[in-house]
Amino acid sequence: MKILHCLSTREFAGTERHVAELTAFQARSHDVTLLLESQTADFRTGGDIAHHLAPAVRVVRADWRGYLGCMAGLVWCGSFDVVHTHLGQASIRAGALKKAGIAGKTPLIGTLHNAYHGRSYGAHDGLICIAQWQQDSLPTRWIGRNAVISNWTIPSRLDAVQRAVLRNTFRNVHHIPQDAFVICTMGRLVPEKRFDLLLQAWKQAGLSADTWLVLIGDGPERSCLEQGHLARDRVIFAGYRTDAPAVFAAFDGFVLPSSREPFGLVLLEAMAAGLPVCATAAGGALDILGNDPACLVQPDDVEALSIGLRRLRQQSAQVWDLSAYGLANQARKTEQFYKRFL
Repeated sequence: MKILHCLSTREFAGTERHVAELTAFQARSHDVTLLLESQTADFRTGGDIAHHLAPAVRVVRADWRGYLGCMAGLVWCGSFDVVHTHLGQASIRAGALKKAGIAGKTPLIGTLHNAYHGRSYGAHDGLICIAQWQQDSLPTRWIGRNAVISNWTIPSRLDAVQRAVLRNTFRNVHHIPQDAFVICTMGRLVPEKRFDLLLQAWKQAGLSADTWLVLIGDGPERSCLEQGHLARDRVIFAGYRTDAPAVFAAFDGFVLPSSREPFGLVLLEAMAAGLPVCATAAGGALDILGNDPACLVQPDDVEALSIGLRRLRQQSAQVWDLSAYGLANQARKTEQFYKRFL
C-alpha cells in the first residue's frame, strides 16, 4: 500500500511523536511518504520531528511551491492508495485538493488529534478519533465513517541499572535529595495545561518536606510561572527535554493538571514507566483511567487537585495493564480502517 501522511507543524509534541512512530511502523511493510513543512524545528525548544523519523520513511519538505503546492504535486503524480492528514493546517489543504478534484478517488483520512472542526475535515472520507469524547462530538453524518483508535506507548528499553543511573543523574543535576519523593508533570507551558493551578494545589496540599515537584517543558508561561508568587520551595523547572519518555524513570509519581487533554500521551508514558498517577477527568484521561477512577480529579479545581497530590504522595510504583495501547495493534486497526475506503 502507498500511504501519504501530511503534517504541517513546527514543533515536537504528542502529535508529532504519533506521526513519527506510526509512519516508522507502517514503513516496515508499506511504501510511506511524509510531507512536512520546509522548517519543522520549534524556535523555543529546538524540538523537531526530523530527529525521530525512520530511514525507511520517504520525507518530502515543502519547497518554493509552498505546502499546498507540494501536496498537490504529490497527490497528482504519486498514485497513493491513501492520503492521511494530521491536525488542521494539513487537513484543510488536503480537503481543498479533494474538493478541486485533484485527489481523484484517493481516500482522504484524517486523525483528530484535537477537537473536530468541519472546516478542517468536511471533505474527508473517514476520521480516526484518538479518544471517545471526540467520537461523541462528531456530527451524525460521520456515522459509519469513523473509528476510535487511541494513541499508544512503546515500552521503555531501560533496565534496572540504567533507570538507577538516570534517576541519580537527574537528582544530582537539580540538587534533589536522593531519598526525596519526586512528583513530575510534563507538557507545553501554556494556559490549558493549568500548571498555574498545579502550583496553587502544591502550595495548598502542604506535603512533607521530602516531597518535590518537577515541571518538564517550556512555553510562553514559563517566565510567569517561575517568577510569580506561585513558584514555591521544592519546585523545579527542568525545561524542555529530549529524552522523554525515558526520563519518567527518574520519578516517583506523575500528575496531569490540564483543563483539556485530547488524549494524554504523557499520562500513558508515565504509567508505562510504572508511576502512580493523578490526572484531571478531562478528555482522553477518562479513557485511559476509566477503570481507575480514584486516580482522577475534577478539572480546574484546586482543592480536588491538592487532595489528589496528597493521595499520590502515599502511592508506590505500580504495574498498569497497558495491553490495549500497543503500537502494533493500533497500526493494524489503522490499516483496517484504510481498507474500508479503498
